[in-house]
Amino acid sequence: MITPERERLFLELFVGRRAALQRLCYGFLGSPEEVEDLFQEIMTNVWNSLPSFRAESAIHTWVYRIAVNTALVYRKKIRRGEQLPDLPDARMGAHQNMEQEERLAALRHAIAGLADQDRLIVTLLLEGLSYKEIAEITGLTVNYVGVKISRIKLALEQLMTEVAHGAV
Repeated sequence: MITPERERLFLELFVGRRAALQRLCYGFLGSPEEVEDLFQEIMTNVWNSLPSFRAESAIHTWVYRIAVNTALVYRKKIRRGEQLPDLPDARMGAHQNMEQEERLAALRHAIAGLADQDRLIVTLLLEGLSYKEIAEITGLTVNYVGVKISRIKLALEQLMTEVAHGAV
């Protein structure tokens, strides 16, 4: 049954989480053409699941969990040649110099080379989620999320160093 409360909450999620969910989609697909399709599928799943939301976690954590599950299934359906995910241009300042742009491109490349779970964790961290929220979304413990983030940072640092020295 469609209620005004369900419609209000959905619209709030659709508008309020759109950019973050699209960045998550970008991280999974790396193709701007497919991001909107995946986003629409995520929001369809959110709409269909809203009546079952029990408020056992924050609504945005619940939405991210739906988004991750939907993205994993979606990517399996369309799996073909790997593409590099891109960070959204909105994050880049208008007056960045060439060196910063090159470092950002190297970071995108390094993130794209991470394992799926690590890439997801980085994406959620960049979205400003806490370790606890990331743990709820990924099914990991909070402590293990901290360990994973430390390892991911080291791996990214090493990859960035290799890129800077022309090894990659």
